[in-house]
Amino acid sequence: VKKPKIVVYHTILPNPSEKFKMNVQNIDKAANAFIVMTNNSARMLEMDYGVLAEKISVIPHGTHLVEHVDKKMLKLKFGLDGRKVVSTFGLLSSGKCLETTINALPSIRKVHPNILFLIIGKTHPTVYKNEGEIYRDSLKTRIKDLDLEQNVQFVDKYLSLDVLLEYLQLTDIYLFTSKDRNQAVSGTFSYAISCGCPIISTPIPHAIEVLKEGAGVIVDFENPKQLSEQVIRLFNDDTLRKSIGSHGIHKIAPTAWQNSALAHVYLFRKVSDEVI
Repeated sequence: VKKPKIVVYHTILPNPSEKFKMNVQNIDKAANAFIVMTNNSARMLEMDYGVLAEKISVIPHGTHLVEHVDKKMLKLKFGLDGRKVVSTFGLLSSGKCLETTINALPSIRKVHPNILFLIIGKTHPTVYKNEGEIYRDSLKTRIKDLDLEQNVQFVDKYLSLDVLLEYLQLTDIYLFTSKDRNQAVSGTFSYAISCGCPIISTPIPHAIEVLKEGAGVIVDFENPKQLSEQVIRLFNDDTLRKSIGSHGIHKIAPTAWQNSALAHVYLFRKVSDEVI
């Protein structure tokens, strides 16, 4: 291939083995530039893999500029009037650790009996191919054991973008409970912020960068107690919850797909000019 070559890394793994590091360095020899989605990923690519800083561009995961609709109207539309809605979405797999939220719900329900946890999305196709609905069924068993059938709802389907964005806009608090310590970035997380959802998240690098300075709340991995405490705190303080949602929108707005596209175009032009 004679044309300029740009490589996008979704996730950079820390502390690589020598073989893994050598593979990335071989890619480095062939590539003209790299794109990563967080500043943390850029630092690791430079420090752990030896890629020159000038070859690395940070272009955040894109998201939508959402024209917001009234939350009460959307709850009426989906039959959720009067419910306090927490949600998560994406292709279902055990890595999302949704049992963290399910195990937190009994404590939340004691304070807010009208709590509803929406689990939006189909099972990941690869997971479904290899193990069917084992994980989803395990969640349903846990929900039944805790007598939470009235507090959890599965939206087990692929949604159009318009419908997905409506679900996110009616959400009162968005929960991101991934247990993958090395997950660099999450598109679901970005979409939720753009819809004005106050976010409670486990400390993946993306969350640590975006949710600082009042733009969200961080809780430990696999910690239902912390999660329940923070959900209750936000539901008890409307002003704080709205402030976090507003901060998030301002933080994420510059990463709109339009801006992401322009950043890619500028990089393509720069690399092309250098190669030619």
